[in-house]
Amino acid sequence: MAKNILDMLFWHPNKEIDNTIISYIHRGATGNIKTITGDEITRIEKGFLILHDDTYIPLHRVIKIEYNQKIVWKKSPSNKHH
Repeated sequence: MAKNILDMLFWHPNKEIDNTIISYIHRGATGNIKTITGDEITRIEKGFLILHDDTYIPLHRVIKIEYNQKIVWKKSPSNKHH
């Protein structure tokens, strides 16, 4: 699950989340997909990524996690929630 991977990266002593790119469903964005970098995340709690600007991104909308330019997690098409 995306949350487990994001938790590992976020809480890593070397702040590995800073080397992470997260793509998520965002209606109205080009292709309905938006991308953020891990260093924009303030915290992860109660099913949300919470960004520095107080934006809440539901974890079920995360579709891809890249770490060091490699895909480490991708939502399978059968599990997509729109």
